[in-house]
Amino acid sequence: MTRGSSVAERSRAARAAARWSAAPAVRWERDGVVVVSALVGVVLLCAGLAAGRPQAVAIAVPLVLSAAWAAANRPSGPFTVSTGSGSTTVRDRELAVALTLTVPHGVDLVRVRAESPGNDPVDALVSVPDGTRTLDLTTPSVRTGPRELFTVDAVPVAAEGGWFLDPLHLEPDHVLVLPLVRRLDVVPVASQLRGLTGPHSSRRPGDGSQLRDIALFRAGDSVRRVDWRTTARRSPDVSELYVRRTFAASEASVVLVLDSRDDVGPEVSTWGGYRETAPDVQTSLDIAREAAATVGTAVVDGGDRLGFEDLGRLHTPVPLSGGKRHLQRVVHALALARPAGAPKHRERPPQLPTGAMVYLFSTFLDDSPSRTALAWRALGHRVVAVDTLPQEVLRGLDRHELLAWRLNDIVRRDRLHELSRAGVTVLRWATGEPAVALRAEARALRGHS
Repeated sequence: MTRGSSVAERSRAARAAARWSAAPAVRWERDGVVVVSALVGVVLLCAGLAAGRPQAVAIAVPLVLSAAWAAANRPSGPFTVSTGSGSTTVRDRELAVALTLTVPHGVDLVRVRAESPGNDPVDALVSVPDGTRTLDLTTPSVRTGPRELFTVDAVPVAAEGGWFLDPLHLEPDHVLVLPLVRRLDVVPVASQLRGLTGPHSSRRPGDGSQLRDIALFRAGDSVRRVDWRTTARRSPDVSELYVRRTFAASEASVVLVLDSRDDVGPEVSTWGGYRETAPDVQTSLDIAREAAATVGTAVVDGGDRLGFEDLGRLHTPVPLSGGKRHLQRVVHALALARPAGAPKHRERPPQLPTGAMVYLFSTFLDDSPSRTALAWRALGHRVVAVDTLPQEVLRGLDRHELLAWRLNDIVRRDRLHELSRAGVTVLRWATGEPAVALRAEARALRGHS
């Protein structure tokens, strides 16, 4: 259930797999069939001896001996089914969980039934010859966010028969799958810079690397800024000193805004909620998490400040900051974002820091995100609208549903066109080339600055 291949290859795609196990069962009950068999054998044996019928005795002896053998070989000890901490493994387009079966003496078979969301249940008879066996339960998935693991029911089978245990039931555990981070060389950031340090040269004088001008030494100037070559050329007797003045280094501010109200798959027939999207197919929210994590990583790697806001929830946003630890906080918040009840209505758009660059990740299936983007653009923010809707699959739609989808698609395209006309950069993540579009937007911003 992840968008990664292995733990080593996807070190950022962490997952939380807590220990889960079923309470051991130790009370073995007699099988009613064996009890009945033993009673029938005793009755036949007595009747055969009393009537002098060796045929009846020959039939009764195996029944009595099998019951006695089963009683003498009663399994002893608990039967446990569990997984350990760290047993969840991230593989290529799948999630694997190590399931450990521990059986007592006298048991060598276990019937296991495992279920996971979006998959057919698996029922198997498993041999446990050495008392302990570990199985790998795997499910294909490319989904991110909170994911549900396996529900397991297990029943031990006594080798000699005659005894049974009630099934052990394991409730499904949950993991948090972080989104995959793709590589971006550059992303556009706001030209309005803040702070006294950073990777960009501002228009304010201060400490930096870009030359502003050369001027006479004044009180307050540092001796380290003296340009001795200019001083030697303009004042050979060193009666005057000249210093190099630079532009201050600053950092840009970027806010990732995720619209978590919608989580739809590529099949339009599943949008009504009557069918679930297959676990090996990305939904719009999976695409949005991946896109936001990719852009956020490029921003932090570039030395700029990053913030996070969720349009689907009315809560305190993640404030602007920088560094790898802050990036982990933002990615964790992205993974936790999901639809929660009815969509929240906002009277006004969330407040953003002055001059921040905004990346809005949404399906734009309604007017709320486009209105919010237009309001931010009117306030002077640079906005990049990232369309996270997957490539639509129209399979399974009847004539009326197909007509409804076409009308909805026309309205959605009109919203995106209106954003483009207002100066908002619009790009589609799933079907377009986001790296090329972002690189072109970054060049355009540098040209205007």
